[in-house]
Amino acid sequence: MIPLETVDHDTFAPFTGHALVTTTADVRLEIQLSGVKQLGHRRTDAGRDPFALAFLGPQGLRVPQGIYQFACEGLGEIELFITQVADGPEGSEFEAIFT
Repeated sequence: MIPLETVDHDTFAPFTGHALVTTTADVRLEIQLSGVKQLGHRRTDAGRDPFALAFLGPQGLRVPQGIYQFACEGLGEIELFITQVADGPEGSEFEAIFT
């Protein structure tokens, strides 16, 4: 499992376009990392610059926000708190924010 305190923008940027998959008792969720965006400069007490991950899933997909354990080929396993932000013509959009 990848420790969250060790990741930053550059950890995820090479995996844009890759699938992240999780399976729970209720659902198998596969979403694609569609973007990695820096959100500004770090606070003086922070260990990294803040950034956001954007994900795209199938149109009409609905899952509750929460922590999911994802696997991504090449990246490994990581727990992410994701929030659904939209369901548009391209698909369902999710994000994870790191401060």
